[in-house]
Amino acid sequence: SSGINAEYGDITQTVIQNADKAQNKIKFTKDNVAGVQLTNFTMHTEGSDVYQLTGLGKGGQTVSRCKDTAQKAIKLLVELASLQTSFITLDEAIKITNRRVNGIEYV
Repeated sequence: SSGINAEYGDITQTVIQNADKAQNKIKFTKDNVAGVQLTNFTMHTEGSDVYQLTGLGKGGQTVSRCKDTAQKAIKLLVELASLQTSFITLDEAIKITNRRVNGIEYV
């Protein structure tokens, strides 16, 4: 914390003032795959970048690279969550189908 203040200036107030304004939002849609409703998550950005000029006077390039890396990580996490949700949903559908098939065999 003290290292950030010394190198880039105190950005605490900027962060606190903008903490209630989410720039990245998650949108979800439903896709029908073989009769199974799968949820698909996508990330989209709204509004302007309120941190665009943060640290500009004192090494803002490092702050900008850190922000860009965090954005990429969030995007990958959203993609991973979408895939994991689809996997779990399809796994449940397969289990239900297997139970039905097994039930028909014993009728």
